[in-house]
Amino acid sequence: MKTAVFSCVASFAVAAPSPDVLAKFHEFRSKWGHTYVGTEYQRRLGHFQQTLEKIEKLQSEEVGTAIYSHLGPFADLSQDEMAQRLGLFQTGSVDEAPVAEVPNVVLGDSFDWVSKGAVNPVKNQGQCGSCWSFSTACNLEGTGFVSTGRLVSLSEQNIMDCDKTCYSCNGGLPSLALTWSSKNGGVASEADYPYKAHDESCRNVGKLTHNTGYSKVSQNEDQIAQALVKYGPLSIGVDATPFQSYTGGVMQNPSCSKTKLDHAVNIVGYGSASVKYWKIRNSWSASWGEAGYIRLARGDCTCGLCTTVVTATGVTISDSPSPTPPAPPPTCQDSVSFCPSTANWECNFLASECQKSCGCCGSNPPSYCSSSKLETPQSIFDEIKKLVCQYIANGVAEAEAEKLICAQFSSEVAICDEIVKILWSELEQQCSSAVNV
Repeated sequence: MKTAVFSCVASFAVAAPSPDVLAKFHEFRSKWGHTYVGTEYQRRLGHFQQTLEKIEKLQSEEVGTAIYSHLGPFADLSQDEMAQRLGLFQTGSVDEAPVAEVPNVVLGDSFDWVSKGAVNPVKNQGQCGSCWSFSTACNLEGTGFVSTGRLVSLSEQNIMDCDKTCYSCNGGLPSLALTWSSKNGGVASEADYPYKAHDESCRNVGKLTHNTGYSKVSQNEDQIAQALVKYGPLSIGVDATPFQSYTGGVMQNPSCSKTKLDHAVNIVGYGSASVKYWKIRNSWSASWGEAGYIRLARGDCTCGLCTTVVTATGVTISDSPSPTPPAPPPTCQDSVSFCPSTANWECNFLASECQKSCGCCGSNPPSYCSSSKLETPQSIFDEIKKLVCQYIANGVAEAEAEKLICAQFSSEVAICDEIVKILWSELEQQCSSAVNV
C-alpha cells in the first residue's frame, strides 16, 4: 500500500490559528519535546489544527467512552503520514482457509493474555506500513506460548524482507505471512534479525518459531472470544481512521468503517467497564493510547474487527534457533551457475563454448568438448563474437562493451551479459594479439 507524498505548506493558507489552538500546540510540543523551525513549524501547526477539528468531530460522535486528545504522540502528523503507520491490504481473502474449531464453553467476564504472560511489550513499527508483520509476529508469539509455555520475541523484519507475497513497508496481510511462514521454515528471533523499519534484502537466518498453517475464525464475536481463549492472541484487521488521537476508554464510533480495513493488530483480551470491550494490542509504541493498547467495543464489530480474524496453527518453538542452512552444493561441475530463460540459442551457445548450465539445458547435454571443441552454431552469437573482438581490439573496457552489445541484443538474448563475459574471457588474448601483429 503506497501512500501519497506529504501535503505541501501551501495547503495551510488558512485563517491564522486562534490563541486556544496555539496554546494547545505549545502544550503538545512541550510534552513531546518537539521543536520546529521556519516552514516546518507552520506545516506542523497546520496538521495540528486539522487534528483538533477531527478530535472535536470524533468526540461529538463517540458512543462509547473513548477520549480523543491533542496530547497524543501523533497530533502533528498529516493524514498521509498516519497512513504510513498502517499497511493492511484492502484486498485479499481468507475464504479458502480452514475454519478454526472453537469450544462451546462458558466464558468468564474477562480474559487477558497480557497478564498471563503470552504477549511481549508493545513494539513500534515507525513510519513503515508493516503493521501486518507485527500482527503476524504477535500471533505466532502468543500461540507459541499457549502451545509450549514459552514466550519468544520474533522478527518482524524477517517477515517483511522474506515474504514476497507481501510488500514490506508498502503493506501485506497476516494470512499471507502465516502461509509464507509455514512454507518457508518459520520466523527468526528478533535478536537474530532486528527491526529496521525499511525494506531490506532477505537474509538467511535460523528460524525459532514454526507453524503448519493458519485458520480463519468466525465473525461471531462470542466465537472469537472462544478462539482467543483457546488459541491465544488473534490477528485481526481494523479501520484505524479514528486511532490517531485516541488516548483511552472504549471506542465505539460511527466514523469507523466495518469494511474499509487498513490496519492489522491483535486481540489479546476482553472485559467490561460499563461497556463490553476487546483489548487490542497496537504497534505504535507504548506512548500511544493506553500504554500501546486500545479498547474497542465488543458486540457490534466495531471498526470491522470481526471480519478478518486469523490465527496460526501447529506452532512450535525450537529449543534453539535452527541453524542457518549451508548454501546448496553445486549440482554440476562447471563454472556457470545461471539458467537461460529459454532453452534454444543460449543452450547451443553454452554447449559450443564447453560450458554447462547445471542441467538447465537437458539432463544429458552434449559431450561438452570431451575430445575437441564443438563448432559454434551459426547464429546471433557470431555477431556478438565479432563485436566482442572488435571492442577488445579497439581498447574498449569490458563493462562499456557489455553495455553497448546488450543494448543491441538484450531483447533477443536473455543472458546477454553472461555471454559477453564468457566470450570476453575466451577472446581477450586472441583479439588483443591479432591487433598487435
